[in-house]
Amino acid sequence: MTTNDVIAGGYRMTKLLLHRMVDDLTPAEFRHQPVSGANSAAWIVGHLAVTLRRSAERLGVTDLPAVSPDLVAQLTQTGKPAGDQSALGNPAELLALFDTCTDRMIGAVKCVPADVLAGPAASSTRLAANFGEALLFGGLHVSMHVGQLSSIRRSLGKPPVM
Repeated sequence: MTTNDVIAGGYRMTKLLLHRMVDDLTPAEFRHQPVSGANSAAWIVGHLAVTLRRSAERLGVTDLPAVSPDLVAQLTQTGKPAGDQSALGNPAELLALFDTCTDRMIGAVKCVPADVLAGPAASSTRLAANFGEALLFGGLHVSMHVGQLSSIRRSLGKPPVM
């Protein structure tokens, strides 16, 4: 198993975890914000899709689905409490976007040369010591949001899935 396989496996597993958290949600539950100012599952899934799309694009992936600038703006972190998130789109479409972007990211990660992985991180995560760790952080980012999805589930009275 290569470093690339381990990083790609992280994205594969977080995709599965995310689906465990949201696949049984109704459209109304998908838009549910557990407390004022918190994000909904719709925002989280859309945000992750847009983030993964941007990362895949940076890795040279060209066959990515189009996303409107308006939707990107709605799904970008602002550092402010969330407002109304009831109009973020169809849950099935957001999940399809997430799945496609994750799959493209997995494919791209598998092709990054070892010397590039060991090279400097291209992003400003301030956590990654090299490019490989920056790619690893992408999967950790998804995992962090999966924890938020677990809290959303619990606020809806749903049983834990893990």
